[in-house]
This record gives sequence, structure tokens and C-alpha cells, in this order.
Amino acid sequence: MFNPDKPYYDLPLLPPVQALESIELFKALVPASEALAKLSATAEHLPNQAALYESVILLEAKASSEIEQIVTTDNKLFGSESPQKAPDPMTKEVRRYAEAMRHGWLSDKPLCTNVMEEICSIIRDKPVQVRKVPGTALTHSSGRIVYTPPDGENLLRDLLGNLFNWMNSEDDVHPIIKAAIAHYQFESIHPFTDGNGRTGRIMVVLYLVEQKLLDVPVLFLSGDILKNREMYYTLLQSTHETNDFLPYLMWFVQLVHRASLRSTVRALEVRRAMSEVKHKIRELDVKMYSQDLVNVLFSGPIIFANNLVEHGVAGSISTAHTYLKKLGAAGLLVRIDKKYNRKTAYLNNYLLDALKDEIDLSE
Repeated sequence: MFNPDKPYYDLPLLPPVQALESIELFKALVPASEALAKLSATAEHLPNQAALYESVILLEAKASSEIEQIVTTDNKLFGSESPQKAPDPMTKEVRRYAEAMRHGWLSDKPLCTNVMEEICSIIRDKPVQVRKVPGTALTHSSGRIVYTPPDGENLLRDLLGNLFNWMNSEDDVHPIIKAAIAHYQFESIHPFTDGNGRTGRIMVVLYLVEQKLLDVPVLFLSGDILKNREMYYTLLQSTHETNDFLPYLMWFVQLVHRASLRSTVRALEVRRAMSEVKHKIRELDVKMYSQDLVNVLFSGPIIFANNLVEHGVAGSISTAHTYLKKLGAAGLLVRIDKKYNRKTAYLNNYLLDALKDEIDLSE
């Protein structure tokens, strides 16, 4: 019997005993799968996928962190080049989320408990392991306890082992459905004292990449979850209480569908903007032009001279400043009046326009 005030030691193992076949779920799954496949194909044809995923990972990091009340501005986020250079603790934490996503994506290990510990450690900026201490409980904004996860390190590790064995097994469950159930189970196990939500949302996107439904982590789920945060938590809670996955799965599949459609539009806009800038730089100065230069200009809306040097586009800071000034004079970049860490910065309005309604640098 589920009791929110007591540790949920009866959390069922995976796979779920409930039959997951449903006409309504199948009807929702078909367009979601098609939209995800179109997103993957669109992102694959970008001249450099980094131009999309670098910005998207930061947008995802910002929204996923905001779900947990960790809030920063786009100006602080895109104006800082690393967690170490971020201007305040919350921006540092959001930047670390982006680093954690990259770490998981570039890892050559399949998703497992150790990888989740590594990801959570990067997010929290300290070594994190499966929790040993009891007393963890999830509360509503009113202070009422809505869920108490199971306690005991050995039990938590056994539950995680069951989760990842099921995730990595071959069966007839569609990967989107599997990602949804895996996310629910991870949040229910709640293996860490903090950072579970962010780690679990990273896990979903990495699983879709691992299952080859995506080539790169360009699916932006947390923005939609942030807009529908109450529904997200309500469905997780109702699944605890009833063990009926179908309402939650319908919501999750529709979430993937909406996010895939929006992410595809974003990828097409970025590709169009990159192509336009590429042609204009060639017309401006064919000797200065290189695909690497275009890639750097689209790695984020705010560009610094050292970005060009670090990527081998310019041989020195002086040459990099010359390039940026020339691009600014041609209207391809706009010099920003304010300094970031005492450095001159330029704005790529072409990328900003491609990501309109998603990035606000006015604050």
C-alpha cells in the first residue's frame, strides 16, 4: 500500500506488470516517433551540429534547472564561457548542468549507475554517490509530504541495477515509452540527496541518443516541462498512487512530439542562418572565410576573440579582434557595449533570430 509519508519499499521492479498496449497511446506514439526522426535527420544535415547543440544544451540546462528553482538569465548564461567564469552561483550551476550533459553524451559507457553518479557529481560540483542516509522526502509547495522514496544504499543500488538492466535489454517496448518509464522509475528511486530531477532529465535525452533515435542531444524537453510543471509532478505522483502508467505515458509521448516539432523548426532556422552568414563572409573576404569560423560564430549568440583562437580560426588574439571588427563593420556581428569579464564581446543576431522567443539578452 502506497503511503506518501513512508519510504516506498514496495516500488515495483521493471518491466511494469501493466500491459502498455493502448490504441490511444499507439496513435500518439506514431507522430511522436516521426517527429523525432525528422528532428534527427534535420540536425544531421547541419554543416556543424555543434552550432545547434551548444546553444540547445544551455537552453535545456536553464529550463531544467529552473524547474528546481535554480534561476539565471540568458545574458549571464551565454556571456559566461564556463562554470568557473560564471558571475554567480546559480549561473555556475546551470553551466555545470550543460557540462554534465556533454559528459554523459561523450561517455563511451552505456547508461548505468556509475554514469548517473558522474553526471550528478558534475551538476553539484562535488563527488556524489547513491545516498546512504535516510530521511529523504519530496514535499508540495504547501509543505505537505507527497512522496518518500525508499531508503538503504544496497536497496537503491539494486533498484538502479534493475532499471538499467531493463533499459539496456532488447524487447518490444518502444524506446520513447522506455525512456518515459525509466524517467519515472529513476525519480521514484531518488538515488541522490539532491540533483535527481536534473540527472533524470539528462538521462532521458541520452537514452534517446543511445537508442539512435537522435544523433546528438538536440531535443529540448525541459522547456515544456517547465511550462507544465504542476502536471509533470501530478502525473508522477498519481502513477505512484495507482501504478497506472498510461496517463503519464500519454503525456510524455505528447511532450516528445511537441518538443521534436519545435526543435526541428529551430534546427532549420539555424541551418538557414548559417548558410546566409557563410555566403556573406565569402563575399566579404574569401581569405578570412572558413567553415570553422562559421562554426565558432554559431556556437552561441555571444562571441569573444579568444573563441576564434581556441578553435584555430585565428592565430592570435590580435588577429581574432581584426576578424571580429571586420565582421562587425559588415553587419554580420554587433559589438556589445558592456564587457563580459572585462572582455569585448560581439553578438550574432543571425543566431539570435534563429532562436527567437527562446533567448532574451535584455536582462
